[in-house]
Amino acid sequence: MTTPHTAPAGGTTPTRALVVSSAALFTDMLVHGLAVPVLPLLPSVVEVGPEATGILFSSYAAAMIIATLFAGRIVDRYGPRTPLLIGLVGLAAATLLFATGGPYWLLLVARLAQGIAGGMSWVAALSLIAATTPMEKRGQSMGIALSTITLGVLIGPPLAGFLVEHFGTASPFLFAAAVALADGVLRIVLVKDSPRVTDDTAGPLAVLKVPGSFSIVLAVAVGAAVLSGIEPVLPVHLGASSLTIGLLFGLAALASIIANPIVGRLVSTASPRLLVGAGVVAVTAALVVTGFATELWQTCIGMILLGASSALLLAPATTLISEQGYKSTPPTLGGSFALYNLAYAAGLAGGPLLTGISTGQWGFTSAMVITAAMLAVIGGAALARLPQAARQAE
Repeated sequence: MTTPHTAPAGGTTPTRALVVSSAALFTDMLVHGLAVPVLPLLPSVVEVGPEATGILFSSYAAAMIIATLFAGRIVDRYGPRTPLLIGLVGLAAATLLFATGGPYWLLLVARLAQGIAGGMSWVAALSLIAATTPMEKRGQSMGIALSTITLGVLIGPPLAGFLVEHFGTASPFLFAAAVALADGVLRIVLVKDSPRVTDDTAGPLAVLKVPGSFSIVLAVAVGAAVLSGIEPVLPVHLGASSLTIGLLFGLAALASIIANPIVGRLVSTASPRLLVGAGVVAVTAALVVTGFATELWQTCIGMILLGASSALLLAPATTLISEQGYKSTPPTLGGSFALYNLAYAAGLAGGPLLTGISTGQWGFTSAMVITAAMLAVIGGAALARLPQAARQAE
């Protein structure tokens, strides 16, 4: 009999699990990023207005949250391989539907399919790591896999802008379909069996019950909402080309990539409340600057602040949520990262919905101010009971 982290001959090793999981998360967020500079500018989307555009963008995360609940049950019953393959089929279908360019209802179906695929893939990816990797190395492996999310977000928008400029609006999604195919080959070839988790059975609810976890959830949600919130409204507001829009969002993601290791080092010495508080201030400043910007360079400053704020909020939260998992009964890492993913998805859903409705009712500048105020309140609430890092509390 094999242990949860010892693969049988020809089975799934920890290295294979990490490669497949990282590729699955990267591909999902790459497709998400490819859609950013393209979907808001499609004629079928422009016609329906900012409110419906916000719904289109938030529907991905809403479907992801629902799929996550079912994915957990499927993983428990059949192991991670089945939802990985379900996610692959859903992602392939979504990319091909996006390539049609409309009508709006068909793009909404594609977005929902993408969200279902994401929910299945995210849960299965983390479960695969948990089932094959020893507990002492599990947190590091999950952290590496989750870091590929930012890589997908960084590459997606500028790549989509380049493809649209040279090959048309369908090209980013046809490219995404090819990437999904390559990702599918990895899932099929490297995951031969379907290992189960036997030493990490607690779910996200167990971690949420630990004092301070809800504050971390709020910080993660704000970190996700701040960038996703401007995705459906900024392209139309600027009226710029897809390449320019892609580069702007790539600039924000690049700022986050640069800031993440810096903030990561500070987590071990600075108070998480100080870092998250700085992130909340940066969120407010970024949205206000973007809302009142009249020149492209001013928008660039706003996007850089957005990327930095995301790092200030999410880097401490990632460390804290894993420590909360060790405090839960029973201890769990899988449950803590599942809670992180749910919080992240909630932010992805709430941000576009808030900005889309606000822009439709009161215009872009007012929407940015309203969003900044609401996220500042939520972020401030997160600071109230945010736990200290364990090494600081000792």
